[in-house]
Amino acid sequence: MKKLFKLSLLALVALLFVQCSNDDNTPDNPPIQETVTDADGNVYNTITIGNQTWMLENLKTTKYNDGSPITEWVFGESWGSLNNQQDFYQWAGTDDLSNIHDEELPFDYYGAMYNHFALESGKLAPQGWRIPSKQDFMELENYLAENGFAGNVAQALKSETGWSEFSGSGSNASGFNGLPNGYVAAGGTATASEAICSWVTSDVADGAVNSSLTRTWVQLFDETDILYSDTSIVLGAAVRCIKE
Repeated sequence: MKKLFKLSLLALVALLFVQCSNDDNTPDNPPIQETVTDADGNVYNTITIGNQTWMLENLKTTKYNDGSPITEWVFGESWGSLNNQQDFYQWAGTDDLSNIHDEELPFDYYGAMYNHFALESGKLAPQGWRIPSKQDFMELENYLAENGFAGNVAQALKSETGWSEFSGSGSNASGFNGLPNGYVAAGGTATASEAICSWVTSDVADGAVNSSLTRTWVQLFDETDILYSDTSIVLGAAVRCIKE
């Protein structure tokens, strides 16, 4: 009888252990996602949506994945020069002109912005990760549209706070937490933070001369869906990496 009691107790403990393990992976307690570390030692959380795994923050490395430095842009340098072809990064603007945030933002809150030549280096993303293509974003968009967010994808991607009243905050229902990082103008000025989110893709259109080259951008603004635009390569924007 004692042996039977012990076996029953062990079975009950095992059942409770399995039940607790299953409870930890409910929608309210999703499995912990992997992290990824860049060449600067910055650690990024990730999110898996459908068959894709994305970083949950904009890239902010100041080094390539081989450890070599990227030049930080300073006023007076030619950010978008097609003759100089110098790779640059700079930090997105965090001036909080609309007084949306109660506290001063960290300098790297929106991540780094990169120019065309840094993007084209092939060494910007951490090993095993890459700059996403337009097709990657379209796959993300389609997945969300097919899973309850049709006609409202941009809202599901945008963060719940931090956006200007004009642009409007999102619901972040996807967990992607897209922040309004703005973009970099041809002269090198970081602008439009709090108003627009801009991410580059790896898609560069062919042109007869450099000045006609464009890169496809993904933008979240005041629309309900993602905006795709072919934008001159002399501008700069942020990078949200995707896993290979």
